[in-house]
Amino acid sequence: MSLKFSIDETDPFLKKVEGRYSDWKAFNILCQFLLQDDLSVRQAVSLLHNILPTKKEENLGGQPGMLVCVLLDIARQIPYSHPAQIQLVRLVGELRKSDRLTFHATDYDQGYSFYTSMPDLGMTLREWSPWTMGFDEVAHGVNMAAFAARLSASGIINGISFAIWDMRDNLEEDDESDLEHYSEYISCAAMWILCSGQWFFTEMVYVQRSPADLAEVGPSWRTGSLYKGPILGLERWKFWQKAFIAAAESVHANEECKTLSLKSANIMQALAENVTW
Repeated sequence: MSLKFSIDETDPFLKKVEGRYSDWKAFNILCQFLLQDDLSVRQAVSLLHNILPTKKEENLGGQPGMLVCVLLDIARQIPYSHPAQIQLVRLVGELRKSDRLTFHATDYDQGYSFYTSMPDLGMTLREWSPWTMGFDEVAHGVNMAAFAARLSASGIINGISFAIWDMRDNLEEDDESDLEHYSEYISCAAMWILCSGQWFFTEMVYVQRSPADLAEVGPSWRTGSLYKGPILGLERWKFWQKAFIAAAESVHANEECKTLSLKSANIMQALAENVTW
């Protein structure tokens, strides 16, 4: 499957260079890495690192966020099943090590400071969600869900909230008002199983969260109208599995969605039966 990426070339700021950075430069480096296959991950990271501002160039501090937008704009154009998605995840994982993308922050409530890398990545994903409604091309929402799932499984972002939101919105609500996009919604949910299933299972079933942890997420992880059980644990996991089975048999699902749903249900059953202790 050949790839071709596009970017809005009517944007008057696309090719504007400030310092060493422009979105156009970043876009072309990423295209060279993903399409021409003549750069290693570390070589591509080095090229991106070199166009980003140093810590002394504080007046250019918005450029890391601009780079994140270019990264995500490309990610949504990569089909979820294409190896280039995994390559891009690898690149982001290496890019996070750059001191030009690492920032010092303070948690005043808890009284400690820490270093964080590429904070704009999670924030921009949040701003662009729900991905099923944010893009002109239907497939791009599914691709973005797959990319977020892979970032989460790789430990690059803390994506458990994204995962729960997608599962709740697409599997726990009885909404027949938008059946035109039914397959897209179900397929987005399936990406969290197909691209990060074991990570997601561990987060849902095994990670111990204190009452303070759960209070912090508050209603964010609430259940949908069709499911009234615990927000974490096997019960919710099995509810989602049954929802995928139903989707695989639904007259509203296209063939691709049915295949993804059945694969997801099978993986969920295998994890529930074989990764419990």
